[in-house]
Amino acid sequence: MIVRPAKPTDLDYIVALWGILMQSHRELDPVLYETKENAFDTFRAFARRQMGRRECIFLVAEDGGGAVGYLLGAIGQRSPVYTVHHIGMIYDLVVSPNYRRRGIGEKLVSTAQEWFLDRGVRHLQVNFDPRNESSSDFWPKMGFETLLSEAYLDI
Repeated sequence: MIVRPAKPTDLDYIVALWGILMQSHRELDPVLYETKENAFDTFRAFARRQMGRRECIFLVAEDGGGAVGYLLGAIGQRSPVYTVHHIGMIYDLVVSPNYRRRGIGEKLVSTAQEWFLDRGVRHLQVNFDPRNESSSDFWPKMGFETLLSEAYLDI
């Protein structure tokens, strides 16, 4: 298993993995996670634009034939009132169900941590749905602690 920067030739694998991620979200909340008809095309275009951007990290875990996992993140900015202004933001982390529990997610995150550290970023942020048992187990295991909570109300 190797972890490397994503390439345009990985897009089919990445979009398929993103579809798995979206399906798992829809199972948690079919209304809030419902995607538009053109969501796959929109995500493909977005993913392609992120490749090679200086402030963006886009990694794939490859097992011979293609990507079996990916991580997408970027350097973000907090409000200018805070002394910690730049943070690393992990947007997506997904591993193919057939490859889970093999340390692939951990390798993707540790590689991203090194990338952020090399750029002087010392704090990382990730959002996940607490109803997602895999995420709720994984992120604390990686050392992440809940700082803020989001709340929604269907009105």
